[in-house]
Amino acid sequence: MRQRLFAHLETWRPYTLAYVGLVGLAGAVLAAGATPAWRLAGAWAAPTLGWLAGLYGGDYFDRRLDAVAKPHRPIPSGRMRAGVALAGMIVPVALGTVVALLLNWRSLVLVGGALGLGIAYSTRLKAKGLGGNLARGSVTAIAFLFGAMATAAYPPGRLLPVAAVFWLHDAGSNLVGALRDVDGDRAGGYGTAPVRLGVPAALRWAAALYALWVALAAVAPVLLGRPPGPAFVGLLSLAGALGLVAVLSMVRAPRPLERRVALRAHEIIVLERVVLAGGFIALGGSDGIAVVLTAAALLVTAVAQRTLRDRYEFGAAGAIDAAAVVSYVDTQLAVMSGAARPPAALAGWDRRITISLTDIGLRVALVTRDGTIRRLPDSAGAGGPGSPGDVTVETTTATFRDIFLLGRTNPRRAYLARRIRIDGAPRDLLRLNQVFNQFRRTADAGGAAPVPRMSIVDSRPAGAGGQVGGGEPGRLPGLLVVSDTTLRDGEQMPGVAFSLEQKVDVASRLAALGIPLIEAGFPAVSAAEAEAVCAVVAAGLDADIQVIARPLPADIDAAVATGADSIAIFVGTSGSHIGAKLRTDPARLLRQVADAVGYAKGSGRNVVFAAEDATRADPGFLVEVCQAAQDAGADALGLADTAGVATPWSMQALVRRVTGACALPVAVHCHNDLGLATANSVAALLAGASGVQCSVLGIGERAGNAALEEVLLSLEIAFGHHTGCDLAALAPLAGRIAALLGQPVPPGRPVVGSNAFVHESGLHVDGIIRDPGTYEPYPPELVGRTRRIVFGKHSGRSAVRQAVAGHGLTLDEAQLGLLLDEVKTAGGGPPGLSELDVVLLARSLTTTTGRNQGAS
Repeated sequence: MRQRLFAHLETWRPYTLAYVGLVGLAGAVLAAGATPAWRLAGAWAAPTLGWLAGLYGGDYFDRRLDAVAKPHRPIPSGRMRAGVALAGMIVPVALGTVVALLLNWRSLVLVGGALGLGIAYSTRLKAKGLGGNLARGSVTAIAFLFGAMATAAYPPGRLLPVAAVFWLHDAGSNLVGALRDVDGDRAGGYGTAPVRLGVPAALRWAAALYALWVALAAVAPVLLGRPPGPAFVGLLSLAGALGLVAVLSMVRAPRPLERRVALRAHEIIVLERVVLAGGFIALGGSDGIAVVLTAAALLVTAVAQRTLRDRYEFGAAGAIDAAAVVSYVDTQLAVMSGAARPPAALAGWDRRITISLTDIGLRVALVTRDGTIRRLPDSAGAGGPGSPGDVTVETTTATFRDIFLLGRTNPRRAYLARRIRIDGAPRDLLRLNQVFNQFRRTADAGGAAPVPRMSIVDSRPAGAGGQVGGGEPGRLPGLLVVSDTTLRDGEQMPGVAFSLEQKVDVASRLAALGIPLIEAGFPAVSAAEAEAVCAVVAAGLDADIQVIARPLPADIDAAVATGADSIAIFVGTSGSHIGAKLRTDPARLLRQVADAVGYAKGSGRNVVFAAEDATRADPGFLVEVCQAAQDAGADALGLADTAGVATPWSMQALVRRVTGACALPVAVHCHNDLGLATANSVAALLAGASGVQCSVLGIGERAGNAALEEVLLSLEIAFGHHTGCDLAALAPLAGRIAALLGQPVPPGRPVVGSNAFVHESGLHVDGIIRDPGTYEPYPPELVGRTRRIVFGKHSGRSAVRQAVAGHGLTLDEAQLGLLLDEVKTAGGGPPGLSELDVVLLARSLTTTTGRNQGAS
């Protein structure tokens, strides 16, 4: 509760709250002078409520950006849910509207304008360079005009220059604020003025805006026809001096401009604008009251900045040293070694894991062997290169602290944000995830950081060039897990039933291919199924074996009894599944999932919660059930497009929502009812999923699943992602599966079909002869195939000429024309003519023409 309350206090940013109310008061006293106290209170209250709504709304709309640049802030750290922040925006807006109605119904136009501008700035205009800063500054000008309408039917025209002062000032203040966040805005894809124009140009604009507001404020008394009193002169002079100090501190600072320098300048400006607002209150009213209000507001602002600002911008904790890191690791290892049931991730996993904290030159070497994990002594030394089987993890002390000590982020998000670099195999990624989760849960049990919930939803902001989770558009993380469900979902294809020997054979082929996670079956279905899974496990393959189970103790016991490395607990999450199939209700299902995950986790296995029919589930409930599984100890989450109704866009939105709300890795399982399974799978990976499940030839229920061969080649060719799989083994594997099904591999199947590298069209063959890349996305040799040209009615001269020339035959143009006619006629139907057929036709033709010439 204390953490949640403090999160709200951080969101309020009390060092900004005092200012906008003073701006409203300035508008009220300049519009009418003496006025009832309740109207002055309203002129202060409504802009303050609007500002508070803007603070909540800004954090809500910036939650994805904060997850990249400032994961410690309330929403990405999980201390405040995104929905709570949205409510924090709506409630003050409603209260401010009531105040506006009591004061002057006409002012509702300004309330609506300020709300619209605030939302537009956070969602679109912030990324539009200087225009965004100017739009943001207009909100303060509206607060001033609202204050004027608290005491007058309409804002007097003479006050517009003063409104312009506040507009220019706040636009400049907002620009300086952007200067302190250049790296984070760039990483999040926000085209702010410093990102678009560069820091030097942004500084020049900040100085220009400063000069403009100072000049306009100096002549305001003349424009208003009000003689300036000593309080106005003194406060305006102080505001001008503070602004000059802020601008000069940035102009004179070394390059590149450090974030802390820009932050200190902005802190000065935050004080300056309070003084500026107080000066205009003095111009419209009593000097004494203006000085008292300004002094009180300055005190609140200064104290709030001193106690809260650094924490909000940079986080609560400072750097940690090597001794603290090693001590933490040793403590967690001691707890793990003393546990009654060590993590199953360590079983059969013999590796040396080197964790390097690059900013302090620390190397912590861990060794896993015989189901144990220990730290090698003298890990702080430089160390030499590891063996090919080693795993290396590179990060910084800040990331280590945020993940393990403070719980501000999690390994998955840090990895996808490229704050962690891992060199190893996909199977190592699976095991590391379990070990890291165990570390964090051990810390949580000791009162340290909890596994955080990340509340980032919906798609990335408009104009954003990057995306949280999958990184940059079109770019995948260094390691991801492609798993296979041929032996489980593939076997659910009508008429398919694999024997024990066949399951072991297929699993062995998948492991040899390089698939790190093989879903072998559903043990609770029958004793024969359980026996077959046990045989796959006993084969000792270089892959993790996963089985599925319903959230029932009997199912989980059957899964554990097989010795499988991983248990995927699945249950329907859509309304139709919950009501019609399961005949339960959402609350009961949440309890059932939490109990089942906790029960399964007690076995020491890797536990995945798989949400069946996730693409048709209520997104809010889907997040809730995934969080319940996470809190119960799940290691990963699965999202199934059970009915195959997703599109790449809806899949990306769903993955972003779940990965934003949960700290665990997410994998997807896509069905092909609309022919989009492969596209949806890749879209999910680009949106932040860490894994994708496929089947050979896409076999499975109804129209099947995402095809393993299609997904692997999409990743390799379209995105340049090295999967580590033996791609040449795909065609033989597909042939084996087709044989087990009693069906041929369809000729038109991508990658493995017999027509995948066959060409006939004359234009295509001519291009292939000159450059194979004209009509082939990748060389057939990559997947162990060979190119083949067939001849028929679409063939052209180039293909025929090359075919006969390769066999030592030379034809003149007339003979070539006759041969082409013969080829088009003889090869007009399937399967066409082979190269040998063409050569035989050519020899026959040359013999015939030779005889004719001899006879003549």
